[in-house]
Amino acid sequence: MPRALAKHKLLFAGLVLLTLVCVPAVSWYATASPGDLEALAPYAEKYTYDRLLDTLQSGGPAPETFSFVVFGDSRNNVFVASKVFEQAAKEAPTLIFHTGDLIRGGTVTEYLENFLPLLEITDPAPVFCVPGNHERGERRDFAAYKTIYGGDRFSFDYGSCRFVGFNASEIVRVSGADLAFLDRELAKPGAQYKFVFFHIPPAYFEDAAIGDDDPRGFTWKADAFRALLTRHKVNEVFMGHIHGYTSTVIDGVRYTLSAGAGAPLSERLPEASRIYHLLVVRVSPEGLSQELVHLVPGSLEWARKTVY
Repeated sequence: MPRALAKHKLLFAGLVLLTLVCVPAVSWYATASPGDLEALAPYAEKYTYDRLLDTLQSGGPAPETFSFVVFGDSRNNVFVASKVFEQAAKEAPTLIFHTGDLIRGGTVTEYLENFLPLLEITDPAPVFCVPGNHERGERRDFAAYKTIYGGDRFSFDYGSCRFVGFNASEIVRVSGADLAFLDRELAKPGAQYKFVFFHIPPAYFEDAAIGDDDPRGFTWKADAFRALLTRHKVNEVFMGHIHGYTSTVIDGVRYTLSAGAGAPLSERLPEASRIYHLLVVRVSPEGLSQELVHLVPGSLEWARKTVY
């Protein structure tokens, strides 16, 4: 066989092998064509961040006492996620936050079948989400997510609280533009309490709260991010990605992992942290309080625990 032909056959075999290995790895992120995205347009009329804020404000000025719920990583497990949403509705919160990984592959079909129906359970409470890595889609552009929510970051005040969410699931988890956005929004006067929402945690949180030998969080600009949160006296940040629950205080800021709304629970976490759950935060003239509400392992019964 001529050497050139053998070389081309070897190259072709290599490409076939690469395709067999890589295609399954990226198939989770199959995304929609622009035509498919049109199926989400009716939902954008209700669920863009601006529309959610309109819904929140339509009830008039914030009462002195109200509550909000936090959970994340439902990721197509409709059975467990529906239980979490049902319990959230029973808590009667004014608003709800989802820490990302709403679905698994970023497709329009998944939103239509596995996530958007869940929002009807907690209606009329607005559900503010941040995107997780599973919302990226094949083109890594979060196209379906942005069609529904109109963007990938939010910032607003409600009562004595400021709520800021941003996309930490890009290839660069926290960019200079993200830091500028956070600095600008957190510096605004008027908020007594400040909360920040994003999906993928920083590595320093993993070191402090998990302490295993396999940190996967971001390190790029992590020191600047940490200092910014501390400087602006953020009360609590809520994250997802590592499936379960844990919380710790770093430099005066509470960092809370809430990623137990359906995704397979992570063995990286201690057994006690591997729970399907939601968090209920209450705001009142007396201050802040928080409860962990979780499914008892192996049952559909809910238990409650005071966090602070």
